[in-house]
Amino acid sequence: MKTYDLGWGESVAVRQAFLKVSNANVNFDFNALSNLGYPKHEGEPELIELTRQIIKRQTGNHYNHILITNGATGGVTIALRSFCQSRGIKECVTRKPPYFRLYPHMIRSAGMYQTYEEAYGIDRVFLVDSLSNPLGTFSEMKKDSVKSPIIWDSVYYGNVYAPGNHPQPDHDVLVGSYSKLTGLNGLRIGWIACNDPSGYEKMKNLVTAEYCGISATSTKIVMETVGKLSSKQWEEFEYKAQLNLDYNREEFSKLEKFFGDTPVGKYGMFYYAPIDGACLKLLIDSGIVWSPGSHLGDTNDFARFNIGQDVKLIKEAVATILKNDRR
Repeated sequence: MKTYDLGWGESVAVRQAFLKVSNANVNFDFNALSNLGYPKHEGEPELIELTRQIIKRQTGNHYNHILITNGATGGVTIALRSFCQSRGIKECVTRKPPYFRLYPHMIRSAGMYQTYEEAYGIDRVFLVDSLSNPLGTFSEMKKDSVKSPIIWDSVYYGNVYAPGNHPQPDHDVLVGSYSKLTGLNGLRIGWIACNDPSGYEKMKNLVTAEYCGISATSTKIVMETVGKLSSKQWEEFEYKAQLNLDYNREEFSKLEKFFGDTPVGKYGMFYYAPIDGACLKLLIDSGIVWSPGSHLGDTNDFARFNIGQDVKLIKEAVATILKNDRR
């Protein structure tokens, strides 16, 4: 039986748009490999400046200090650890379940424990994903009421996953990712951005200890693809990526009746909904792979589906489910 992997969060629909617009053709031979060395621990200056421009395009914000990290996962972990070590903070507050499946691992790795969003007070750090994974909702958090530091996980915020002007949480640190921005998920290139020079130095020390520099190969790919997009190509890429994601959302909306009529959201790349026994059997019979709610802090009465997958795969998966329902 054919299977349809809607579990792990690869943004293939975005990748399809990026590769089509960028005409990416990065070739490596042994001569090129012989010139690869260790990049700077904090990232090459050219990549840092490109990242500053990318952040401005996606969020409208300027940041004085940027570090290149091992994906957004590495960025979040480094930021958490810096607050733990420099300020002795042990509590990390996230949204209630469902939340991104790796947050508990990042938080433990940073030497902290996890609580949920209603726990306000001092000596805490807030980890805010906006857009949220998996719900695709926006989070607003203002410093007027929260004195604790805030890390904004912004990997799904911006023109691809959420076009338009949307609220941003107040934050001390911003984290992002080229993997989610372009759909080139294997790059493992992310960033930390902030305006606090002291906080920057603390995180830079941790990045230096964590990495021997980010992959020179990934750096080269980013500079020769993302770095060469014209303004017109950026607009075309974002438009095509939005079309792909919207197409997948429309296709998946045909299945809402199986999931308690839970609507497919307008933003992000996931669908999160309840599943009952009949729905569970239908998914299994149709070869669908998903992320159970227990992986996101919830129960297995819920499921997360990646609707940022390949456009043809989504169409075929939906057709298979509808066909099996008529048997």
